[in-house]
Order: sequence, then structure tokens, then C-alpha cells
Amino acid sequence: MSTAKQDRRGSARLMGRSDAGRLHPSVAAALSCLLGASTALAQDAPGDDTTSMRESVACSACAALDALMPDGEGPYFYRSFEAANAGSRLHPSLENTAFTYDNALAAIALYACDKPEKARRVADALIVAHATDRHYHDGRLRNAYRSGPVSQAEESVLLPGYWDANANLWIEDGYQVGSATGSTAWGALALMTANAEEGEPIFLQTAMDVMDFINAQTRDPAGKGYFGGFFGHEPAPQLQTWKSTEHNIDVYAANRWLESLDGGAGWAGAAEGADALLEAMWRPDTGSLHIGTLPDSDTPNLTSSGLDAQLWAPIATSRFADRADEIMAWTEENHGIGGPAVTGFDFNDDRDGIWLEGTAQAALTYRLTGAADKAEPLFATIAENFATSGLVYATADEELTTGLSVGPASQPGDFKYYRLPHVGATAWAALAALDWNPFTGRRESAATPLEPPSCRPKP
Repeated sequence: MSTAKQDRRGSARLMGRSDAGRLHPSVAAALSCLLGASTALAQDAPGDDTTSMRESVACSACAALDALMPDGEGPYFYRSFEAANAGSRLHPSLENTAFTYDNALAAIALYACDKPEKARRVADALIVAHATDRHYHDGRLRNAYRSGPVSQAEESVLLPGYWDANANLWIEDGYQVGSATGSTAWGALALMTANAEEGEPIFLQTAMDVMDFINAQTRDPAGKGYFGGFFGHEPAPQLQTWKSTEHNIDVYAANRWLESLDGGAGWAGAAEGADALLEAMWRPDTGSLHIGTLPDSDTPNLTSSGLDAQLWAPIATSRFADRADEIMAWTEENHGIGGPAVTGFDFNDDRDGIWLEGTAQAALTYRLTGAADKAEPLFATIAENFATSGLVYATADEELTTGLSVGPASQPGDFKYYRLPHVGATAWAALAALDWNPFTGRRESAATPLEPPSCRPKP
């Protein structure tokens, strides 16, 4: 049985190795930030090293996402993970896999980086995926699609998979072809960001269709909040009846955003349904949130802890905005690595290593909630963990446990992260450095904001 939160990247099970070789041009360009003059630097005191470090992370992350997408036109999905070095290969389950969550983040980050042409290509790929599914026509997005250019001439968007020569079978991962509630909601958030930036009705309409699916198909009719979504292949994927705090944060934010744009259509009521689950997950005795519930229940899951459930609540919901200090104090104590200043965060509370995606999330939460000084050691850690491919590694260590399961029939705790260059971690690094809140689609900060850097050296 899976835990209360099914991770979005459930099939990432390949050990990474140390990178080697020449710097990718995107990294070389990013390093020039420290030599260049950016308009944002003028907003801070001369010689502000912390701003320089944050700008370096912004330059590196934005340049990496820009360089990783080949030139051209047309819809495009990023491959979520890259091989650890030029002489290695990804596990077949990741070789052509573009997770929806990672691509949604990449699209949002590219808009934050002031690279709208490439952001638009990812948003367009989500539109094509939504419109041309090989089986479903109910508004859902899958958890993953085939990476690379997305052909609009195909009858349906391609899904990831690989040929197993020993079994003489085409293999598709059950998580990847499913539709997790949180991953699907992130697709809607990316589409609403595209709508805000592009002003074209197709993005808003598709976001509405996606959230209509979530609100109709994954909301608990008898209890609070939203179930985990669907695992497995059509025509009868398995409903995951646990509820994730993180998923419900995503659903809340997406519905509230739609409410602000559309007014009616029940978006407010749907957001309130997610909010009820979030309040039930609040632990006033510790100032933190449970990771979610047990299956078929509103009973909290007490066996695990999830970093993103803590970090996203203060910046995505109105309920927890004024609880940021106590949430972050608990998170530092139970997920933080290093001291006396925390230099990184683990996914769960066993603190066996640094999860770089979550570390970037923490940096953003600190900056948006008035604790920007605590973000600076995190930017230093991120800056040390760019691969020569240009992307941020998923982990600072070779392997990181999460306490979660890959799927409903897999071994408890078998989902792990590995030191592989990761699009999702890179996107979060860009968002954190640029103070961009992906739950609202705008640049926000309680500190001095950094505009998209030019990353060009002085003439």
C-alpha cells in the first residue's frame, strides 16, 4: 500500500554518478553573471555578495532551461532527468519521460526568466496533450508524456515507455500513464501562468477543463479534500484514496486563481473543499502539517513527513500565510541539514541528505515570507550543485530516501531520489532566485526583488 503522498516522479530509480567533462555553454554563461552588470544589482548596496550569489543561481538556472530546449518552433516537452555524465544512460523508464509536474514548473520558470517563446512551447505541449489523449476526453492530464518535440499531426500525444527485449513487450509505467491530483493541478497552474502572459483564451479554457476533471473526479464525496488521483492504465486506473496535503495545496491554489479570473462556476467551493482538508492536517501542537491521510480516511498519516507540504502552505494559501514562522521553525528542526544556519533540506524527517528541489522551495518560501537572510545559505548550496549539463542535481548526495512508495503494490519506502540533473529542481532554483510565486503567477517578495538577469559580461 502506498503512503499518503504518491510522489510525482515515481519511476526515478537510477543511481547517478558524478558529472565530468566541459562546462555546458549555459553554465559558462551563468558564471559570467558574477562579472556582469545587472540592473538588479543597482538596487542593493555595492558589493552585496548575497545578491551576487542569488543572481548567479538565477543566471545558471534560466540559462540551463533555455539551452536545454533546442531552437525551433512548436510544442515541446523537456525530458525530466538527464544522465549523470556523458558515458552513462538513464534507466529505460526515464529515457524519454517528460513528467507533467517538471514541465509545468519549467514553463512557469521560463516566464519568470523572461524567456516567453520557450515557455510558450511547453504550454502549447500541455494543450496538445490535453486535446489528443489516446483514450481520455474528460479533461485530465497524464503524469508524463514522451519528451521532445510534440507533433500536432499525430492522432494522439505520445506517452513514455520502452521496449523490453527480454520480455518482448512494450513497457509503460503505471504511475506515468496515471493522473495524480497534484501533478494535474500543476498543469493547470502552468496554463494559467501562460494565460496571464499570453492573453489567449485557449490557456484559460484548458486550465478550467483540467480543474473541472479534478473537482469532479478526485474530490472525496464523503469526507474532506481531494484523493490522490489515478494510478495505472486505461480503461480502469485505480483511484488512490489517500489524500495528500501537498496535492490539496495545489488544488486550493489553482481553484482560487480560477475564482479570481472567472468568478463563478464553483471554483470557490472547490477551493474550500481542499482548504477543509488542509485545516484538518494542521498540527497546532507542533506548528506543522501532516503529510496527508491514510487510505479511505480523513485520519492523518503519522508515519511520514513531507517537506513540500510545509513549504508550500504559507505561500499558496491564505490560511497558513500568517503561520509561516512556526511552520518554518518546525521544518528547520525536522528537515533541515547543517547548522547553525541551515544549508539544505531533506524530503522527509530522517535527514539523510539534501533534496535540492526542496531546498530551492525553502529559499523561495523564506524570501516571500520575510526571512530572506535564511535563504542565502540555501542559494550557496544550490550554486554548488549545478551539473556540467547545466541543470541542478536532484540531490546533493548520491541517494536520498523519501519514505514513500513508488506505487500501490510496491515496497514501502522504495521511492528514492538520485544525483541526476533534474529539470524540476532547476526550475525551482530559478523561481526562488527571481522571487516568482508559481501559485499566483507573479513576482512577489518581502525582500529586494531580482529582475530577470541579463547574464552577459561587461563589454
